[in-house]
Amino acid sequence: MSSLNLFNSLKRRDPVAVVNENIQRLARNAGFNAQTFYLAKVSHGNTIWTVGKNEPQSYDGIVTNQKGITIAAPGADCIPLLFADPVQQVCGAAHAGWKGTLAGVATATVDTMVAEFGSSVKDVRVVLGPSVGRCCFMLHREAARGFAAIDPGCVEDPSAARSHVDLRRASRVLLERAGILPENIGDDSPGSRDTKTTLCTVCHPDLFFSYIRDGSNFGTQIGFISVRDHL
Repeated sequence: MSSLNLFNSLKRRDPVAVVNENIQRLARNAGFNAQTFYLAKVSHGNTIWTVGKNEPQSYDGIVTNQKGITIAAPGADCIPLLFADPVQQVCGAAHAGWKGTLAGVATATVDTMVAEFGSSVKDVRVVLGPSVGRCCFMLHREAARGFAAIDPGCVEDPSAARSHVDLRRASRVLLERAGILPENIGDDSPGSRDTKTTLCTVCHPDLFFSYIRDGSNFGTQIGFISVRDHL
């Protein structure tokens, strides 16, 4: 890719060495250690890895309370979700495509933070990164009905063969049901403090990679987070 692709797979033309160099460049500019950087190994499910425990072959979320470690989730239309508990000093990153959203990857990440580190859901803050908006995302009837079951407002027309689906709304609804305070969720909802963080990847070719827009040879951006010492 001619820009900062941050994910390699067998289906992509960027070799591992190029992607690793891009991560090194990001690390230098963002101020983290590339040697202690972990990117979710996407399986479009709800498996969450706690850093320090045995690492699964694939997982869509990572949580840690270790300082000096940076964790990340990829997204090229799917939602990179970032979680922070400033009280217990815990962070999380998760990849939420439509399959992972239906599987509950967002709430699984919160549940892991609570179970492993004693986080209170009232303290957890969540930001939804750049991802495909309702404007540019459609699913077939069966999958769309899964989102309608979460909240009818997530689907334009559940009876249609294909319908526009709002992944972000579904994520917010599920997070709120899990106990996350509405004001602690940053997305494109009216009144959210982070609306500019959750832009549509398809609609902004100057800013983001997009599988829907670019086809199978697409690049990927990431959302990343770490626990740092207080200044």
